[in-house]
Amino acid sequence: MSHFVQLNVVVPKIEIVGESDLYVKAGTTVSLKCVITQALEEPAYIFWYHNDERVLNYDKSLVEIRMERVAPDTTVGNLIIYSPRREDSGNYSCSPSNLDSASVMLHVLSGEQPAAMQHGNAAGRAGGRPPAALLPLCALGAAPALLPLCAPALLRLLLLLVAALLFPLMCHDEDDGK
Repeated sequence: MSHFVQLNVVVPKIEIVGESDLYVKAGTTVSLKCVITQALEEPAYIFWYHNDERVLNYDKSLVEIRMERVAPDTTVGNLIIYSPRREDSGNYSCSPSNLDSASVMLHVLSGEQPAAMQHGNAAGRAGGRPPAALLPLCALGAAPALLPLCAPALLRLLLLLVAALLFPLMCHDEDDGK
């Protein structure tokens, strides 16, 4: 007698939303979002590190750390840095319990350096791209906490759909004219 068994291995994904290099002006609040998807259970904690040194949120006027379960298999960790200074520049990593980590390089600029600031996205990360795994949650409205991340992605998706629908019509009209 033989039995067939199908084994599905689910590996959680950890990603900091947005660009891998983030440029911000000194004094501008920064919000880093660490999204953990495909996790069967919520991590017990998410530690944040700045240049391999653990970030502690003992002074909430400088930094704040949050963690929220936004879906059955998705957790979002948030590191908010209020009024960052040049010395806050460096590598930031989110490290959920028993999982891999994800990193981003933060560059805090003093003075006006618009060319450098165009390389990253700092507006509270609202313009950052959510991981593709979150798009269904965005579309269904299942994750209100992710709305600032979802709006630009949903707009891009809508524009792509409109373009995909109009393209055949535009090509068809050109063929009729020949």
